[in-house]
Amino acid sequence: MKEFEKADTNGNGVIDKAEWNKLALEDRRLEMVDRDLKRNAERRFTAFALAGMLIYPFIILLASVLGFDKAATLITDIASVYVIAASGVVAAFMGFNAYSAKADKKASSIKMEE
Repeated sequence: MKEFEKADTNGNGVIDKAEWNKLALEDRRLEMVDRDLKRNAERRFTAFALAGMLIYPFIILLASVLGFDKAATLITDIASVYVIAASGVVAAFMGFNAYSAKADKKASSIKMEE
């Protein structure tokens, strides 16, 4: 009942149209914030995957220069798997963004025609 009392701002026991619109607006705002946070997390994840993929050869070189030849060999052995996995993350991010942008553009053009 507590949520109902919060929504019923004038205390008349009924959620009026204005109160309902206020709830809908708050819900919409929270959805937008959630989508924004999700996009930011995806961008960071992709940036870290890309940075790791670009830094990986330098880590192998650094391990070799510092005399950790066994470590350099082990890192080199898993490089192919790591690069494929990181490339998959980056490619999926770019692909889904392109698909989403195309779908959004198509949806907005349909709305404009109506």
